[in-house]
Amino acid sequence: MPVDTTKVRTVAVVGHTGAGKTSLVDAMLFFAKAVPARGSVADNLTEEIERKLTIHAKPLWLSVEGCTVTLLDTPGSADFLGETAAAIHVADAAIVVIDAAHGIDVGTRRLWKWLEVEHKPRLIFVSKLDKESTDFEKTVEQIREVFGKNCIAFELPLGKEAAFSKVLNLRTTPEADVPEELRDQFHAAHQSLEEAAAEQDDAMLEKYLGGTPLTLDEITKGTHVGVARGKIVPICCGSVEKELGVRQLLEAVVSLLPSPVDDGAWEADGGVKVEPNAKAAFSGQVFKVTVDPYAGALAYLRVVSGTLKADMDVVNGTRGGKERIPQLLRIVGKNQTVATDAGPGEIVALAKLKDTHLGDTLCDASKQVKFAAINFPKPVAFSAVHPHTQKDEEKISVAIHRTEAEDKTFRADRNANTHELVIAGMGDTHLAVIVDGWKRKIGVNVDLSVPKVDYKETITARAEGHYKHKKQSGGRGQYGEAYLKLAPRERASGFEFVDDVVGGSIPRNFIPAVEKGCVEAMLAGTVAGYPVVDVQASVYDGSYHDVDSNELSFKISGLQAFKDAMQKARPVLLEPVMNIAVSVPDQYMGDITGDLNHRRGRIMGVESADGLQCIKAQVPQSEMFKYCSELRSMTGGRGSFEMEFSHFETVPSHIAQKVVAEAQAAKKAAQES
Repeated sequence: MPVDTTKVRTVAVVGHTGAGKTSLVDAMLFFAKAVPARGSVADNLTEEIERKLTIHAKPLWLSVEGCTVTLLDTPGSADFLGETAAAIHVADAAIVVIDAAHGIDVGTRRLWKWLEVEHKPRLIFVSKLDKESTDFEKTVEQIREVFGKNCIAFELPLGKEAAFSKVLNLRTTPEADVPEELRDQFHAAHQSLEEAAAEQDDAMLEKYLGGTPLTLDEITKGTHVGVARGKIVPICCGSVEKELGVRQLLEAVVSLLPSPVDDGAWEADGGVKVEPNAKAAFSGQVFKVTVDPYAGALAYLRVVSGTLKADMDVVNGTRGGKERIPQLLRIVGKNQTVATDAGPGEIVALAKLKDTHLGDTLCDASKQVKFAAINFPKPVAFSAVHPHTQKDEEKISVAIHRTEAEDKTFRADRNANTHELVIAGMGDTHLAVIVDGWKRKIGVNVDLSVPKVDYKETITARAEGHYKHKKQSGGRGQYGEAYLKLAPRERASGFEFVDDVVGGSIPRNFIPAVEKGCVEAMLAGTVAGYPVVDVQASVYDGSYHDVDSNELSFKISGLQAFKDAMQKARPVLLEPVMNIAVSVPDQYMGDITGDLNHRRGRIMGVESADGLQCIKAQVPQSEMFKYCSELRSMTGGRGSFEMEFSHFETVPSHIAQKVVAEAQAAKKAAQES
């Protein structure tokens, strides 16, 4: 029998670090009898145990009230936002966990924005109401102020802090069972909920406005529709430690959150709509890949349409190859079970696929589709990698390849100018976890350091240069003479070579050799030996010898004439400048703008966005390599930023002097070694 897609829920559990997501998921699995004891699915990977931090998104399965529910436990740290982004992409809805003691952190705001971009319905769970300094009513006010008036309380806590003893469901609890002191609050909250439900259907709205109360089924139906449309965001509450509100949350997942059918069709390339129909042709998307040196690659796939079964032959809609589906696995903690099939909305793990990667689409050969790539955040932290031994050097490429297969927020590039291998990620912790994994899984030992800046050189004035290359050592000699004019060009316009020779002072067949000499000279400028950019070189005169002139002679003359002219053309050092956008709460504005000024940054503007101040600035790259950890330190983890390359800019003279001195010292050390 095909899977009943209306009874499937796929939900990402998201929130700021420390909000209690993993504990909540663990409690939900225990209450649903999916695991034998609490703590069965806590962070159980080596790197998570060491750091006491969720690092990897994990799909976890349970069955409740006849529904198949997949909970995606996600990291809250910005260092592992890529894992959370992928989980959000394949989920039909999200539970946003907010710690009542800390309120709405910047991480929660960032995740809420991500959910908005992905158009995901959501439910809020206010956790830890048994802790000191918690107030559910004030937390709800903050939620509605920050996230909108469509966030509506669906539950009320009975008792505060240590006295918190019960959760009252506004839909199902009779008002007669509500303590006298909460009656007014309960009645007002119930009315808000009932009104929101009525607004989702014209007939129910007419009934409600006519003064007839809605039934429980009508309220549930109306809110279910409203949540799927994004018009209603239910607020639930509880305490995992006291085991309060967990059962009610499970019921809310089933009754209020959308199924794949409610969520609607996925759009594939070419505007093709793929409906979540279990009887249709199969399609799905891989959103997570793990590579184990012993078990091999494991691909986690979200089924979008059709029914997936073992031994099916499918096509990779992204790459074009064919795959045979192995066993369908469901992994809960350290345990895995074999599934017979999986329908729309369900998630399964597939082993031993030949050539399927993170983000790829798998589909039926009869109806091939390709889903849009998953939107991952850009890296903001950079480190240079140095192997301990030659053996480590040989293994680094294997380590990088495996990491790139698992993590799209990781990037590795070898800089041809600085001769460094630079890795990039979402933060210092992210890169440290990756490097530790290399050592543990592959046996690669490396050190990380601040990368060298990829400086450039250019000129700021016009100048002329000349060089005559003449060499005689018996037999045929070498001869070539070139006169050059150099002129600065606009930034990022590149190199231009102009042939202005008239009268045949340099034969036409030797002009390209002069250009080659100029190009070679640009590899190492005259200021500090960095590459030269944005220069026009014009060869306008020279001389040759009928016998001794050759391409090598004119290449050398072009090279030396370029250097001669560059020394006269007021050469300067250029440094890369980055566009950054820093998001922080109001109280950190002064500290952050002052710090950016100290980093030689220019403030380009300040905007209010999502309850935060967004400071846009341009800052030299040399000042930003450690900014990720330093910003988190300055803001107590409540600040975040995005960064991308903008342009090259002249280095101030006092900074340039230090750079030149360091370059000369490095050159001397290399010569002596």
